[in-house]
Amino acid sequence: MKTNFILMVFLLCNIKAIAQVGISKTLTFQPDSRTQLHVKQDDYAARLPRANTASVLPASAVGTTGNGTQGSVIFNSETGSVVQNDGTTWKISDPIVSVMKNNKMSRFVRSGNVTTSCGTCGLACALTVKTCTPANINFTTSSPSFNEISTDVSLAAGTSNVININTKGLYKVSFKSGTVDISTPLCVGVVINLQSKLGLELSTAADATWRPINNTSSSSTAGALSVSSLLPGSIDVGQSLAFTYVGVFNAGDKLRLTLAGSQDIGSGICTGALGGNNMSFSMTTTGNAISEVIVEEIKMQ
Repeated sequence: MKTNFILMVFLLCNIKAIAQVGISKTLTFQPDSRTQLHVKQDDYAARLPRANTASVLPASAVGTTGNGTQGSVIFNSETGSVVQNDGTTWKISDPIVSVMKNNKMSRFVRSGNVTTSCGTCGLACALTVKTCTPANINFTTSSPSFNEISTDVSLAAGTSNVININTKGLYKVSFKSGTVDISTPLCVGVVINLQSKLGLELSTAADATWRPINNTSSSSTAGALSVSSLLPGSIDVGQSLAFTYVGVFNAGDKLRLTLAGSQDIGSGICTGALGGNNMSFSMTTTGNAISEVIVEEIKMQ
């Protein structure tokens, strides 16, 4: 019995631990079955640059291991996280995103008044719809305008209604009109729908035809303005126009903005014989009506 006990102790002392824990490329690697290593198979992640050979990946900095750790970026669209290795440490999300979204832009301020004609009322008009002829909106390069991307986006002239896209890319176009004034005839017991409209149009180097790509409209309060009497001249019913459009443009594309609208007299009597014959919408340069267009180039740096 004593001999068996001594033999058992001898065998236990000479047993070598061969189970291993970790990750290795060695074919003889034997992980310990008692240890679980959880690795997620993620089809939503993308690694930049996409390559697995040292010749096309950036060199690793001192203190790092593996090919391409320096400058490697992983974006996970499922979680929205961004991870980057700068050669020494792994940086996560916020600092990377702030660099990616540090975009440049151009800002052109509207120049002068813009008035679109909706026709005239004459002796009497009721139950009619007056459609307004679109009018181009001009901008200027003068201060307070500025342009950080002049090689990519430019105004066709110092004062122009055409914005040139010189470089293919993804752009965000934003516009705000300020106050829109409406000119109407003298009306009594009227219900009238005043709808101003803003259009963003595109033409290309291959086709000079202007085509609408975005339309924005604004109606008077509750869809229609109901008043016992409406005096002739310019009135402010609280309308304004604003939009944001994101799209891809090619080099040679041109953009322009137009002001239009309609005046729908649903009931009541209006007459232009007593003044205020011309019906229109207008953007002026007084008060808070000064407006601007901003073109932002969206890039991941």
